[in-house]
Amino acid sequence: MRRGVVFLALLITALIAGCGGDGDGDALTADEFRQQADAICVDFEGRLDELGTPESLDDLQGYVDDAVPILEEGTNELDELQPPEELEEDWNRAMEINREQLDTVRELQTAVEEGDQARIAELLQEAEAARDESNQLASDLGLEECGSEASGP
Repeated sequence: MRRGVVFLALLITALIAGCGGDGDGDALTADEFRQQADAICVDFEGRLDELGTPESLDDLQGYVDDAVPILEEGTNELDELQPPEELEEDWNRAMEINREQLDTVRELQTAVEEGDQARIAELLQEAEAARDESNQLASDLGLEECGSEASGP
């Protein structure tokens, strides 16, 4: 279970790293978009890093409780970005995955509260597959910080 606890901490950090969005603002140039998305990822990954890594299932509850509001705020900021038309389809899919991952972390929060280790393991597996797709989309979008292995698993 220790491996799962550490993976969850890394997953939560990667959630912000995945990026995505379909905000209502004016479309940015590709370079502006990439710079702003990466800046948001760096900011929120730093905030998540400050939480440390939970060492046990007991530590995990506090970690997830602290991480969820950070993830929500980061997701909202990413959602405000308006990508240029040529990046919009991949960005919208990446944001969809990001919101799904946020829902998964909320479900993990409940599973940890209930001590449901089987559900925790199941959610971690789901999250890993989504993270891989999100990281690939971030790479396809030309993002350097969002979705990078240096910024998450």
